Amino acid sequence: MSSTEILTLVEQYKEAQQLVEAAQAEMDDLKRQITEEMARRDVDTMDAGTHKVRYQTVTSSRLDSKGLKAAAPELAACFTKTTTSRRFSIA
Repeated sequence: MSSTEILTLVEQYKEAQQLVEAAQAEMDDLKRQITEEMARRDVDTMDAGTHKVRYQTVTSSRLDSKGLKAAAPELAACFTKTTTSRRFSIA
């Protein structure tokens, strides 16, 4: 593949990335509008035609790895798993 072809692919990728960012911004705005209306109605579940909209508080418990490393570094080391991945980026 020539340098010109790679440049074209990179430019297409960057353009597609801008479209995704614009779509994400639109989705965020729509979500904000919907959740504001739900708050105004004081509901956490709402029917919208054939759709059921939920905006509920979810509680989860997660391991505080920083705290575990500080309190019991040897134990934390025993359960630390190293993974390798590849990251793609265009600057």
